[in-house]
Amino acid sequence: MKRAYVTFLGCKVNQYESEYMIEQLEQHGFVMSPNFSKADLCVLNTCAVTSEAARKSRQLIRKLRRSNPDAVIVATGCYAHIDAQSLIDIGANIIIGNNEKRNLVNYIARYFENSSDFVDVSEPDQEVLEKVKSFLSDRTRAYIKLEDGCNEFCSYCIVPKTRGKQIRSKPVEVVIKEMNDLLNNGYKEIVLTGVNLGKYGRDIGTSLSMLLRTLLNQIHDDSRIRLSSINVQDLSDELISLFALSNKLCPHLHIPLQSGSNRILQKMNRKYTVEEALDIFEKLKSINQYFSFTTDVIVGFPGETIGDFLQTQELIKEIGFVKVHIFKYSSRPGTVASKLGYHISNDEKERRAKELAALCKEISEKYRKKSIGKIRHVLVENNRSGICSGYDEYYVRHEFADGDIGNIERVIVKCVSTNGVVSVLADLEGALA
Repeated sequence: MKRAYVTFLGCKVNQYESEYMIEQLEQHGFVMSPNFSKADLCVLNTCAVTSEAARKSRQLIRKLRRSNPDAVIVATGCYAHIDAQSLIDIGANIIIGNNEKRNLVNYIARYFENSSDFVDVSEPDQEVLEKVKSFLSDRTRAYIKLEDGCNEFCSYCIVPKTRGKQIRSKPVEVVIKEMNDLLNNGYKEIVLTGVNLGKYGRDIGTSLSMLLRTLLNQIHDDSRIRLSSINVQDLSDELISLFALSNKLCPHLHIPLQSGSNRILQKMNRKYTVEEALDIFEKLKSINQYFSFTTDVIVGFPGETIGDFLQTQELIKEIGFVKVHIFKYSSRPGTVASKLGYHISNDEKERRAKELAALCKEISEKYRKKSIGKIRHVLVENNRSGICSGYDEYYVRHEFADGDIGNIERVIVKCVSTNGVVSVLADLEGALA
């Protein structure tokens, strides 16, 4: 019996694919190990969306090799897809591109073809199995990858090169089966994700809103669905209306804006204007005044002036994001933006990032304060010494006592914390009153 360690960097799609890899490895005789230094096989699902992500991918391969000299190391994902040799040079044994991830087991089988215990699970190590059970027990949220590929061609982005420029959607009946299997296995929150989620179905004669309507009609009463990242231009009126029709659809969206300047958005080849984005946000807020938004912002894009940066700050203030992921512009070879002039210095990018982070911290706290005294529904993901934590339907993190892992608990918000809120079980609050 062989032990495997699987980890990932980057997006929710990588997370979904990593969980799929774990399932495939378990089906073929591997036991998952939470400790990479004791694994026979280490799999890293890499990321290349920024130069920092690429650096971390290389760094982690080195760490895996240094900590476990005898392990077979597999590198897959976006960075492995575009720069295989650099990962081989620092210790990876097997490189698998994005298009071949589904064949992970076949690649490993070839490597282990002389090993008689590759599929031997007749005498599993009970101590290892107990550790694995503990390692996996906190899985309460599950992901379904709906599509792969991106045809947006943002000028700074390498994703069409690493993931393909054609949209490839999963058939509706397959998605329904995946959701039902996950619900029957006890998952209470299903996250729909994809490389370009809003374009789901364009290649198979359907749409994200049509699929979502079907899923909402079938999901269990005690469960919910969350959408991951979706672009402004893909938020149709039909899709927006579903948030008003079903309380099983979490009132939260990650909408990557990238900039608050129309001039910079045009240079980025983002296919919307600030005014169009504001219209979408207002429609969602009209459905639910507490509707929460998270976003991505790039600072220091080539040619971004102080005026452009200030427009981004003003837009963030107006919308009131609960969280902003701030990226310092990173030039990716082969992209249009890498050939633009007027690159911003690293020091200035760092200054803008820190200034924006301070502003976003204030805005997030202001949003969370509005929830004090309100009832929220929290998916309990951890319980450490009686203190539970998890995220509510608005994707705000809660801490409270006496909840059960895997349940969606009704809580009342009492106060804000550094990165979330502190709450109390609603039933307990009533009892104390």
